[in-house]
Amino acid sequence: MSKEFSFSADIDHSVEQVHAALISEEYWKGRLGGSPTGSVEIAAPQGPGTVRVTLTDETDISGLPAVVRGILRGPLVMERTDEWGPLNGGVARGTLTGGSSSFPVTIEGRSELRDRDGGAVLEVRGQVTVKVPVVGGQVEGLVLQMVEAIVSGDGAALNAQLAGN
Repeated sequence: MSKEFSFSADIDHSVEQVHAALISEEYWKGRLGGSPTGSVEIAAPQGPGTVRVTLTDETDISGLPAVVRGILRGPLVMERTDEWGPLNGGVARGTLTGGSSSFPVTIEGRSELRDRDGGAVLEVRGQVTVKVPVVGGQVEGLVLQMVEAIVSGDGAALNAQLAGN
């Protein structure tokens, strides 16, 4: 069973500035938040103005519901891959995928960065799938909250970086 999502973040800077940040190494290294267990791989497989970034980090499971902790097979290591294409006509498109080696979850989405009055908007639409009998639907709701927090965090990090904070 899968659950669809659609989340967006308003960013108080031009789409050109936001796209430049999204394809920068500095932005993505900052998204790890200084985690000692995190890693980032950055490439530009489609050439200049594009990026593919894979973030991997171990998540503290102590705050997770017991139903989730009971399903885990080892430490909760999450992987997120973002790809962004070039900025064309005020719009850049990308993909977001994610999952875990210790938990049967997949996240697949399409991202779009576009102009809005006085700034830009980052929108991500996709689906979350958790392959766990009986409790999968409950866990999908928790994963949706995590995806919403990721998109919101991306917007806040972009605003902070572009404001020079």
